[in-house]
Amino acid sequence: MKKWYAVQTYAGSELKVAEQLEERVLEYELQKWVAEFKNNDEGARFLVPVEEVITSKSRRGQPGDLRVPYYSSDQPGLGEKYEVKVDGNKRVTRGDVVAIKAKRYMTFDAKITEIESLQRVVIELNNRNEETYLIPQDSRIRRDIRVGERVLSGVPLTADSDPRYMLKNRGKVVVRDRVKRLTFERAEGEPVIEVIPDRFLVKIKEGQRLKEGDLLEREDKITSRATGMIRIKEYKDKRVVTVQRIEKRRLFPGYLFVRMDMNSESAKIVDGDIKCRFVGDPPVPIREEEMKVVKRKFGLAETPTVKRDRPKIEVDFNMGEVVEIIEGPFADFTGEITKIDKDHEELTVVVKIFGRETPVTLGFEGVEKL
Repeated sequence: MKKWYAVQTYAGSELKVAEQLEERVLEYELQKWVAEFKNNDEGARFLVPVEEVITSKSRRGQPGDLRVPYYSSDQPGLGEKYEVKVDGNKRVTRGDVVAIKAKRYMTFDAKITEIESLQRVVIELNNRNEETYLIPQDSRIRRDIRVGERVLSGVPLTADSDPRYMLKNRGKVVVRDRVKRLTFERAEGEPVIEVIPDRFLVKIKEGQRLKEGDLLEREDKITSRATGMIRIKEYKDKRVVTVQRIEKRRLFPGYLFVRMDMNSESAKIVDGDIKCRFVGDPPVPIREEEMKVVKRKFGLAETPTVKRDRPKIEVDFNMGEVVEIIEGPFADFTGEITKIDKDHEELTVVVKIFGRETPVTLGFEGVEKL
């Protein structure tokens, strides 16, 4: 009769070892001793439980935020008009288009009477509103005014400390680029001023006449720098699209699991140059109660869920209290509360499985008092 066994290896090498063991089963023709399961529509004999964890931090520890500006009609050109192409709580892959600014064409006939080259600095305030500073091209901006840097009120933007370009409020630099301020003269003589980033503006010159329908700005796309889950927040001057990175973490680092008939022939699977061993000497079968977690993670057993179509409940939990988990892969396990997050109505419960302590984060409704 086939039973479940744990195979121990070095943390981080579980998937590689599972692949090597799969090859060895075929090489030694041990298929009849080792059970095969469907994992993501592919056959697998050695199971490595993983869980997906969503984090707002990038690999370098910085938030994966993408600034998608609005177009402000009372300040034409100071914000670019983008259309968000993704939905919140949906997955994106690195390189996917998050937002797009379409090409912009002239909507009237006009003559370009003046082109000014300027530098633009946009400061995001603590309330997420923004202040925009337009600085002449011949003024040198200080080196420490870099995108992502936090700045204090009263700090000069230029190296010569020009009082016209002192920061009014503290905040963070979110844009530093070059722009052109264009003055158009319509046929009836009315002037129109536009501020357009250099990277979008088509090649034009002073004195040039443009007709309705002529291309003025090129297309731009904002793409995701990571693979993850989308979160969108709306602010006065922009939308902030956060790509919450999805990490795949080993549920039991250093372990993989197999269901097999254990005998002198099948035990040869872990012999040789593959760096792994069965847990126990001789190998000890895993209790069915403990295997519930692994089987639920792989869809081999039903995962209990809690209905949430009811009002929120206020439960008085205490640190160190022992509770029973009633939801998710760890349902039916008991563990000790080590963290309580009342703002998000979540608990961290430490359960003991396979001889080791494993922290599990759950909502208040996912546990019951004993």
